Amino acid sequence: MAQPYDSVSKYVILEYPEAIAKLAFGDQNVEIEGSLATEQFTVKASHIDIALKVRLPDGTRGILHIEVQTCDSREPMLYRIASYHGHLFREHKMPIYCCVIYLDPNAGRTDPGYYACEVNGYKYVIQYKVIRLIEIDGQAILEAQPPGLLTLTPLMKRPKRMDANRWLGECVKAIKTADVAPEDLPNLLSILGIFSSLVYDPEQIRQHIPEGIMHEFPIIQQFVEEAETKGLQRGIERGIEQGIEQGERKATIESILAFLGTRFHPNAVQILRPNLETIDDLPRLKELLLAAPYAENFEEFAQTLHE
Repeated sequence: MAQPYDSVSKYVILEYPEAIAKLAFGDQNVEIEGSLATEQFTVKASHIDIALKVRLPDGTRGILHIEVQTCDSREPMLYRIASYHGHLFREHKMPIYCCVIYLDPNAGRTDPGYYACEVNGYKYVIQYKVIRLIEIDGQAILEAQPPGLLTLTPLMKRPKRMDANRWLGECVKAIKTADVAPEDLPNLLSILGIFSSLVYDPEQIRQHIPEGIMHEFPIIQQFVEEAETKGLQRGIERGIEQGIEQGERKATIESILAFLGTRFHPNAVQILRPNLETIDDLPRLKELLLAAPYAENFEEFAQTLHE
């Protein structure tokens, strides 16, 4: 199952593709012509994150392929990129422009974005852009105020002499004053809160984002519903006809474990699985999913589970 941070990133990219394309191509005025379905491009149980049809200023058409990584990939990215591009190029026969966006400040440090070998007339080259959010000037993004990128600013480089807590406050204020529809503001703040949880303590996030919004987590609710649907589809495909509620329970449990796995040690998180599976009350499971972002440590969530 995809990590929640990766899922939220994909949501942001598809909602604000122009801003992400501008980041990927270095401020060029790139035209987005649509997105491509990527679920069919599967390599070892994983599939392409985002693929967008683009038109560059000189009229060149191509495909912008975006991979979102919370942490470093277990398998070197260049192997995955090579596999994905074989699928994309064969299917669409267009130039492929790829970037890998690393969310965690410590991720992507050793990714060269490049591999080449040449001998006796044989040559193979693969190259992609590595974008580490921590290396992007966050203040410049706050001043430009592109809504999609504003949600990522807590993970970007803050101004010198500004402490982390004040920077988080500036990021929240920028979203509140951005030119967005009032109905979009809660989702944008929720998304910023989710990304912030990668590097900030829950208490710090609560100081800057209205408690009601953080409690609602509207975007998380959407992913819960999607997880329920996917869980039900998998059950049907496998011949597990145990009813909609059981499929929802399973999907919600997996969502809880996946979210906790991004914040705490994955092996420790799996210890909770037997306890979660004994809970038949679906609303209770959803309450636990919404409580996951607030737990300051693994022990606190475990205590909430047993209350």
